[in-house]
Amino acid sequence: MSTARPVHLLHDAAALARLLAIEAPCCAQLAMPTDGSGTPFAAFADGNPLDEDWLADLAIPTTRTVAWSGTLGGTLFADEPRTWMRAGHERFAAFCDAVAPSLAAHGRTLCFRPHHRHVIGDVHATVKFLRDRAGGPFEALLAPADLLAPSMLATVEDHLERMFRHLGPVASAVLLMDVATPARGSAEAEAGLLATVPFGEGVLPHARIAALLAECVPPSVPVLLLPADAARQRALAAI
Repeated sequence: MSTARPVHLLHDAAALARLLAIEAPCCAQLAMPTDGSGTPFAAFADGNPLDEDWLADLAIPTTRTVAWSGTLGGTLFADEPRTWMRAGHERFAAFCDAVAPSLAAHGRTLCFRPHHRHVIGDVHATVKFLRDRAGGPFEALLAPADLLAPSMLATVEDHLERMFRHLGPVASAVLLMDVATPARGSAEAEAGLLATVPFGEGVLPHARIAALLAECVPPSVPVLLLPADAARQRALAAI
């Protein structure tokens, strides 16, 4: 198993805050390194950036914030067609224009986490965003599980191939999770979404993903994992 690729575990920030006796967490999750360096790779902000009252905490202990690209729906993962139409793209462009000067002035980066129900919702939208905003304080993750709708599972290997070949060379990190059928009555089931679980605990083709990761993603690009049984996840992903 190669140890060259950086690996970070995505920890709940509230739990870390309690351990450190911090009154309130500054973000939803922190991607912490497994090499013992203690420097977070990124802070994950929650919420919808297209809401007027969305704010990211500049007190986070890293210069990279990961956020959703957002939706025009009433809830964060609403199935709202306007999100992918002109209104959604114009709102998102206005948001990026508004935050870019402050990000640049503070030496910070906003890294978007694509999701199939958000403005940056597929491979094409992610590549176009990175091309259009090249040179700006923006990045994007390769997060295959977030880009998969239930209807895509029948041809999942084709979708994964496209994701890794187009986004692997340009993503700032790979958020590697698995997907599973959600529990009946869960929020995911009610919303028509797949459940996300640690890599290796779902239905994705793990060996194929490991091969695509090695082939398409530069070895310097980190992989982010959920913290449960990290050794098993790393073995399955060959990292």
